[in-house]
Amino acid sequence: HARQVAAHLGVPLEVVTVDSSRMAADLMSMVVQLDEPLADPAPLNVLYISRRAREMGIKVLLSGAGGDDLFTGYRRHQAVRAEAIWSWLPVEIRKRLSQVTRNLDKRRPTLRRLGKLFDGAALAGDRRLINYFLWTPRDDLLPLLTKDFITALGAERAEQPMLEFLEKLPPSKEPLDRMLALEQRFFLADHNLIYTDKMSMAVGIEARVPYLDLELAEFASRIPARFKQKGGEGKWVFKKAMEPYLPHSIVYRPKSGFGAPLRRWIRFELRELLGDLLSESSLRRRGLFEPHAVQRLMADNDAGKVDASYTLLSLICIELWCQHFLDQRPVQSLSLSH
Repeated sequence: HARQVAAHLGVPLEVVTVDSSRMAADLMSMVVQLDEPLADPAPLNVLYISRRAREMGIKVLLSGAGGDDLFTGYRRHQAVRAEAIWSWLPVEIRKRLSQVTRNLDKRRPTLRRLGKLFDGAALAGDRRLINYFLWTPRDDLLPLLTKDFITALGAERAEQPMLEFLEKLPPSKEPLDRMLALEQRFFLADHNLIYTDKMSMAVGIEARVPYLDLELAEFASRIPARFKQKGGEGKWVFKKAMEPYLPHSIVYRPKSGFGAPLRRWIRFELRELLGDLLSESSLRRRGLFEPHAVQRLMADNDAGKVDASYTLLSLICIELWCQHFLDQRPVQSLSLSH
């Protein structure tokens, strides 16, 4: 698709190849550069693209961040619109639906997404919206935590700041607009923009975000939700506006996220790092996670019984963050060269 766009616009295309031998070192440096244990492979993509651009003498890049957050585009936006089909069901039936889909084989993408769709089916209103943002269900997360860690957490919940934010919005604001408000306040501001800025600046690149032009963002906020998500098509009004400029096959191609082959990385490129950071001795020394539970999760993931790639990446990033910021172990800085 990138080649088609480049050919249509008559611009050169530079393909970046990932050096897998450096991935573990880059991941360690990424955590340090971000100042927080942000468990997402996307910052590495920003690093690799920015590093290559700087080698080519380019100092400014344009980022597509914000398009989905202003005009819709993520799967959870489709899920919110689809709630009209089933949300009228009695709560007991919705509870049963949640229980049944929770046991689906999460290794298969379609079943994993179906399970996510109904994971919070029994919840109401804003709590159900927030549930779409949670990757690991709390029931799966708690067994991984030590008793001391659970005690230290007390009544703290990751959802609380999001709930407090939504409580300040007008009750009349429809669900999809409420979700977009969450995207812009938390996922965009506290996640995407942070890693885009920090990872690009790590190698001397300035990343600009044209979709977040103030006038465009204000205009997007006034567009009714029905023109953003229409017939299951995200960014509908935006795509209609682009029809005169790009081929139909490009404008309406299925969305491809700014992700990475994390499942493969966990099983191969990061396998040695995973075994070292999440060894029984390392986990016991840190005291945050139950060694046997984590070891079992790693074994089940390796055997293909579960898909725990993002959970394991979270554990890796937390340990790397602790090593640098708590233990004060030196970590090599990100370099311009490969």
